[in-house]
Amino acid sequence: MTHRSALGIVVGVSLAAATALTAPPTAAQGLAGPYLAAEHAARRGDIAEASRLFARVLARDPGNVELMEQTMLHQVAAGQIAQAVAVARKLEEVEPGHHLGVLVLSADAMRNADYAGAHDRLQTGGPNGGPFVGPIMQAWAAFGMGDLDGARALLAELEEKGAGGPVGKILTSQHLGLIEAANGDDAAAGTALAAAADASNRGGSSRLIRQRAGVLARTGARTEALDLVEERLSLTLADRRLEMLAERLEAGETPAPQITTGEQGAAEALFAVSGYVSRGNNRLIGLAYARLAAYLHPGLVEAQLLIADILSQDEQFGLAIEAYARIPEAAPEKLDAEIGRAQALEDAGELEEGLTVLRELVAAHPASIEPHTALGDMLRQAMRYEEAAEAYDGAVGLIETPENRHWVLYYQRGITFERSKQWPKAEADFRKALELEPDQPLVLNYLGYSWVEMGENLA
Repeated sequence: MTHRSALGIVVGVSLAAATALTAPPTAAQGLAGPYLAAEHAARRGDIAEASRLFARVLARDPGNVELMEQTMLHQVAAGQIAQAVAVARKLEEVEPGHHLGVLVLSADAMRNADYAGAHDRLQTGGPNGGPFVGPIMQAWAAFGMGDLDGARALLAELEEKGAGGPVGKILTSQHLGLIEAANGDDAAAGTALAAAADASNRGGSSRLIRQRAGVLARTGARTEALDLVEERLSLTLADRRLEMLAERLEAGETPAPQITTGEQGAAEALFAVSGYVSRGNNRLIGLAYARLAAYLHPGLVEAQLLIADILSQDEQFGLAIEAYARIPEAAPEKLDAEIGRAQALEDAGELEEGLTVLRELVAAHPASIEPHTALGDMLRQAMRYEEAAEAYDGAVGLIETPENRHWVLYYQRGITFERSKQWPKAEADFRKALELEPDQPLVLNYLGYSWVEMGENLA
């Protein structure tokens, strides 16, 4: 039984656990009811309850491999790594080299700096045998052992075989660059990270941009590093980590490598793959990988934020709210986490509580566009258009020189003006949005239909 991710980069028996079994286990009698309860919890996305129930069924049928897969996957997704490791050890006895068990046991070994043990376990998969992330983790295990040539060879083999397709090319080059940077060879790191950027859309993720900028700064190309960061910032309304990096570069600081240990590198690989996988229909796998990433590297706050986001997408709002709240106060992601927490509260039916969180954020961060915009979005969705317009006023008021990336703010505010029967203001905002982003279809559609409804500018 094989289950592929939407991107085709995760393969192997381990992923069969993401698909509900077609029939209850038969190795032991009287398990149909408890099993169906566990499966029902899994189908509705209640991961913690599914984990508890599958473990209960497994205790009564301890030799059932499929139950071990389901139990282990849900335990990892629920953040119960120690329990999952215990199941993985039992699975290793029954089915040595099982892909999911190998990933869990290898992550546990690397967490305890047993790089040789992790390397040997991951060897059972190989580039074409288990989840795509396995060989990258194995390369980091080799790095942890001091075997740099072995790490490079593993990544070269992965690239040569084209494993993972375009995404595989990006991640293979990126991790070669991170290994070279961790080894102190920033020149080689820059070449590999540039290859990852070239294979990516718009130069890659914000995280890849930060990694490249750090390498450029360490090789003396500080101006180029700053240009790279500012170019990405010009395409987004806000990115606190990039903004902080720009401030550091302008102040003459030189960022240290993001990744310095084998377990941190393995966590980086798991986090990257979790981000790709969770965008499709395999959020359970994505959540499990994100949990393993956070287990390997507790300081990887972006993985913690992704965990909260996935839980929210799966409508596990209580768990999501708790996960957002656990993001450290000093982390650059805290603002995003609080906005996510507010949205989860609203999705859970607690609109006023969500609005309270956002209003407190606006008060605490009056010079940041994000909380103003998030407040406007929530009020607009609640059809409280006049209040929403006031919130968007706060965001627009922070723009010194409007750029094309700001078109969406004028568009959103224009909608609230139109809905609150302030057409002259709405039309002005729609025209401003088109001035910044000509031929933007959303704006053209809204403005055009508004004119038709009013019988104006029909030509």
